[in-house]
Amino acid sequence: LADEGEYLWVGTWGGGLVKLNKATGDFIVYDKWNSPLPDNDVLAIAIDGDGNKWIGTYGGGLVKFDGVNWTVYNTSNSGLPSDLVEAIAIDGGGNKWIGTFGGLAKFDGVNWTVYKTSNSGLPDNWVEAIAIDGQGNKWIGTHYGGLAKFDGVNWTIYNTSNSGLPSDWVYAIAIDG
Repeated sequence: LADEGEYLWVGTWGGGLVKLNKATGDFIVYDKWNSPLPDNDVLAIAIDGDGNKWIGTYGGGLVKFDGVNWTVYNTSNSGLPSDLVEAIAIDGGGNKWIGTFGGLAKFDGVNWTVYKTSNSGLPDNWVEAIAIDGQGNKWIGTHYGGLAKFDGVNWTIYNTSNSGLPSDWVYAIAIDG
């Protein structure tokens, strides 16, 4: 879900992307048959400061929708490490942090930086969740590696062997103000 004031954006499994008018209950469905959305399985949605919707799909990559134009980013046309996108967060500088089956990607609108177990402190390449706290720390939930905190330089890992985390499978993260 992503709240855009008047509208609520809803990602569905198999049904595409839904734009719900909260006041009237009217909705518009965007799917691979009536729009450029490449996959009907929508796993993540985030809205940037310009109102662009960033949509993560199960197999179609990352999609930017500005309300009119659609841009699809996938492994064949961008630095995205996998076309399975499970998490999206946007930091204070407008950078998109994208959690995929193949690692964590940072996209500044032009350049891609990919973090994997092989080139960073990321504990697992399957990224399930991302949240950014008030200090700009990225909190990354992984499929098998536990929870990672990335401050832009240093990685801190929390898992079942070094903390009270009860499972190394982290699906969701929310920051409590």
